[in-house]
Amino acid sequence: MKRVVDLEWYDDPRAFESDAQGFLASDALRATVISSMLVRLLAGDQVVAKTAPTPYWFAVQRDASGAPDGLAMRSGDWPPYLLDVRPDAARRLAGEVLARGERPGGANGTLASAQAFCERLIEEIGGAVHVERATRLFQVTHLVPPTGVPGEGRLARADEVDFCTDWFLAFHDEVGEAPTASRKEQCAEYRAIVADRTAQDCLWLWEDDGRVVSLAGARPAAFGFARIGPVYTPPENRGHGFAAAVTCLAALTIQGRDATPCLFTDLANPTSNGVYQRIGFEPVEDTVNLRIGAP
Repeated sequence: MKRVVDLEWYDDPRAFESDAQGFLASDALRATVISSMLVRLLAGDQVVAKTAPTPYWFAVQRDASGAPDGLAMRSGDWPPYLLDVRPDAARRLAGEVLARGERPGGANGTLASAQAFCERLIEEIGGAVHVERATRLFQVTHLVPPTGVPGEGRLARADEVDFCTDWFLAFHDEVGEAPTASRKEQCAEYRAIVADRTAQDCLWLWEDDGRVVSLAGARPAAFGFARIGPVYTPPENRGHGFAAAVTCLAALTIQGRDATPCLFTDLANPTSNGVYQRIGFEPVEDTVNLRIGAP
């Protein structure tokens, strides 16, 4: 752990948890990306722990009194996630990241934080910042299960890991997320994630006439919130309410485990945004995924 002006930098997730738990507990929903990764690391998740060259780091921003009022995190090759980090602190954080030898291709999180971080990066590595995806965080306020959807839902089984991995990859390809590893590495990572979620009863399938038609995953609850995602229905199965049904099943199960369901949507996809709101998800906050590309 070392000092970065008004930021504390952590390579030890337990030290980060000790110092940031007040912020995480008081703003658990907005901190869901960071807290869910923290929980995975504390549980010894090897999918996260083995990634290179930078397995993970965290940072805590402090106000004048020394209390945490902003957080940042990076996991593996994914761009850093910044929550309420002041622009000047975000720039300093980016400078420290560069000094560590990292060259992230962008940043996610609250707009002002991510923008300042990326602006500092391009001063050294060049390029231009563009919005890869504008996102919106939702939480469940009151579930409204869809009616008239054929079929029924269930938990995924251990013998369906390979099948579900293919659908995770299909979702990744369809949303257009920038690749962070080779296809072989992606397959191995997603298979490990699918196997883990299946083992923890955090992966649901919707079946119609004996055929799986939709999928919803979720991360284990962290500080009282469990984030659903991905939700994927192959194109040939769309238009029947399957995604709404399997998402509602996941949300109901999460509530039954004494946690609150939440999820992120792509603001460019009005269909999914409408589906989630119709079954009881309410918007909380807009965030952004920024990437650095050619000018």
